[in-house]
Amino acid sequence: MTQSPLPEAWETSNWLVISPHLDDAVFSCGRLLAAAPGAIVVTVFAGIPPDDVAAPPWDEAAGFASANAAMQARRAEDLAALGMLGAEPIWLPFLDRQYVEGNTAQAIATALGAVIDKYPQRRVLSPLGLFHSDHALVFDAVWAMLHERTRALAGATGAAGADLEPEPGTADLARWWFYEDMPYRRLSGLVGARIGAWRAQGYAPRRVEPVPAQTGNGADAADASATDYGARKVQAMEAYESQLGLLDPEALIELNTSESYWQLQWSPVSR
Repeated sequence: MTQSPLPEAWETSNWLVISPHLDDAVFSCGRLLAAAPGAIVVTVFAGIPPDDVAAPPWDEAAGFASANAAMQARRAEDLAALGMLGAEPIWLPFLDRQYVEGNTAQAIATALGAVIDKYPQRRVLSPLGLFHSDHALVFDAVWAMLHERTRALAGATGAAGADLEPEPGTADLARWWFYEDMPYRRLSGLVGARIGAWRAQGYAPRRVEPVPAQTGNGADAADASATDYGARKVQAMEAYESQLGLLDPEALIELNTSESYWQLQWSPVSR
């Protein structure tokens, strides 16, 4: 599928990136963040468990004695990684599923909506919600917000012969973007299933390329460290030391492949 260029109406640095965990935004969007200093990264499952919560198997494998110590360390890693990319972190208080059950898409949507509404000029970049239950829950929360608002917009502007203003508070569909969750996108059929679900709901997905082209010739070559988005992504990923050591070789390779992004257009279909 041919990639579409970045719409001229948006500035490349005006991003609000939603990250399920403390590392997902950099793993999946590190090149974009390197190219867009000033982005805000909102991590949903960034809550710190109480001191008495034992370390689950994943944290034990990473060398932590408690869940509290693990999340404290991961926040420090996140600060370091996002600092390298010029991004600002916002940490929501939800606990990772390995610590607690019972998070709901509605609660997450409420918390995310409050943050998103503080930054009305920023584009929202969300995961496709592939494979991992926490990722799927974040997608469900974002989709609930987007679908509710864009349905009102589509109803106002899609009627035959109508030229109506959208209802107050309705979001422009062009504001909402999606990224493929790395490394989970490598699992067969997951991206295709998401695209198919969108089409069934009356949306037309298209692959887009929001990372601007780089130049490295002449004088620009002297500043390669600032313009080599891929190298800066790798440097930022290395800050997540506690996580990288637990990934299998195929996942590590996947993290260094090209990032992929999607936008939606409203395209009602017959029901």
